[in-house]
Amino acid sequence: MPDERKELEAEIMDEFEWALKDPNEEKIRQLGEVVSIITTKLTEAITNIQIAIMDLESKVDALESRMSSAAVRAPAGDAASAGAGGGPIPTMARAPTPKPAGTPGGPTTMMGELKQLLAARRRKADG
Repeated sequence: MPDERKELEAEIMDEFEWALKDPNEEKIRQLGEVVSIITTKLTEAITNIQIAIMDLESKVDALESRMSSAAVRAPAGDAASAGAGGGPIPTMARAPTPKPAGTPGGPTTMMGELKQLLAARRRKADG
């Protein structure tokens, strides 16, 4: 993945250099499309991270609540034996597993979409 990221960074830098060598309205517009797609994808990624964090926080809060209510219900003598395996321990909720976004660099990933956009722009400029 690091090599793929470096390759994408090089492609994006080439696009900026290409557009800035001889700027015209079409080149600047195409460069704006690349920036817009990158911004949109970053916003989506940040939103997904925030949702995952809120989900984990709610699960942690639920676990803390269950643990404190279990501690209140157990007498002081039983709490020590429960911690040593003598009684039931509240089960932890499983952390959500991330859903695969597709193959790295494939058409369903941000990097894949950027590569497709850059390749299409080059074909359009060359043809």
